Parts: sequence; C-alpha cells; structure tokens
Amino acid sequence: MSKITILLADNNLDKLYHGLVVALGARALGWDVKFFVTSQAVVLFTKAGKGKGKLGLPFIARFFVRLQMRRLNIPDPEKLIDDAINQGVEFFVDEAGLKLVNAKSEDLLDNVKLSGSISFLLEAKESDVVITL
Repeated sequence: MSKITILLADNNLDKLYHGLVVALGARALGWDVKFFVTSQAVVLFTKAGKGKGKLGLPFIARFFVRLQMRRLNIPDPEKLIDDAINQGVEFFVDEAGLKLVNAKSEDLLDNVKLSGSISFLLEAKESDVVITL
C-alpha cells in the first residue's frame, strides 16, 4: 500500500483545505495517510476549537470565507476533518503547537494524537509521498 505524509506547517485556511482534500483523495485510492499539524492550525483539532475555525483570521475575514464556501457549496474544514478521521486518515498535532493555542492533550478530538518532529520525520522517511503545506 502506498503511503503519504502531509505536514501542515502554516495556519492558512487554503493550505488546510488543500491538505484535507489531498488526504481524502489518497484514502479513496487506498493509501495510508498521516497528517501532521503544527502552528495555530492545531486549534481545529481540539474539542474547544471545533466549529470555530479561527486560524488566526479576523472575524470579518472568517465570515467572508465561510460565506464564500457556502455559496460555492464547499464543505467546512471541520466537516472535512471529520470525514478524514472517519475514512482512516491519522492526524497528529505538534505538542508545541498545542501549547501555542493554550490546550492540553486531553483537549484533542477523538482519534487525534499528540506528536513531535521525530514522529513526523520517521513517518516521512517511510512514505512514498511527502507534502508540506
């Protein structure tokens, strides 16, 4: 089975969305998918952050992005995260990123694991494809 490792090293909503679409596509092809999240994007993988989608965007920008996504019939990132978890994508959040958003490991969504750079490097070494966003 092919394996892909994705590293989201930015809190950009476009990059998160792209990473999730690639992860779901890879799972549809039967690939093993490991998705590592760093920076402020880890907030979307916590119970408190679910549904808020903050990603460092001001309120007006978040409102505009959500409005555009609804208009274009694009699913919210939170729905894509749920879909990806249900499809077997393994998500890992960086411990430092978790501290950055003032959260703890018990605040993570179910099936999201805590990791560090060594975990990412070991997974990337064994992958057929590595994408950094």
